[in-house]
Amino acid sequence: MTVVAVAAATTRPSGRSARRWLAVAAATFAIAWGGNEFTPLLVMYRTQDGFSALTVDLLLFAYVLGIVPALLIGGPLSDRFGRRPLMLPAPVLAAVGSAILALGAQSAPALGVGRVFSGVALGLAMAVGGSWIKELSSPPWEDGDAGARRAAMSLTAGFGLGAGTAGVLAEWGPAPTVLPYAVNIAMALAAAALMRAAPETRTR
Repeated sequence: MTVVAVAAATTRPSGRSARRWLAVAAATFAIAWGGNEFTPLLVMYRTQDGFSALTVDLLLFAYVLGIVPALLIGGPLSDRFGRRPLMLPAPVLAAVGSAILALGAQSAPALGVGRVFSGVALGLAMAVGGSWIKELSSPPWEDGDAGARRAAMSLTAGFGLGAGTAGVLAEWGPAPTVLPYAVNIAMALAAAALMRAAPETRTR
């Protein structure tokens, strides 16, 4: 019995490693935040920057050009090469997308490119980050089956808080075309640094 107990203690992850899913969830949250922060600013782009309704619709569609390929390709590639190689660049891509959106407020093509970057990042977060969170929430990393709920809540919270905060900052904060994106850049880069500690769960 003592030998069994010692073996179980040595194979069970520590409290620190059992919370490794939080780093991936933080990255997923930041990416979802960046993916939805553009939506409440559409009225501003139409009234302040003079974009037509068609241009705004095309900017929304540009998002799809990034998210769909990332969703279709990211999951299978992460099954083959592992979660880390596909997910680690995602928050950096989200930060790049937000930076382009912040710098290109007067240019519809620049905004479109930024939206594509945000879409690619979100597609990877949904296809790869969700799987990674679920695996880090399951044995041997952690007991229980809360992975699906954690993955869904990370995305949902990011979508909701990102849109709400961006709208508030654009309405009452300084530099309305820059500040909402600057917040996401800081969040995404911080999450990218934290996620480097998350262990791989998929054998290459």
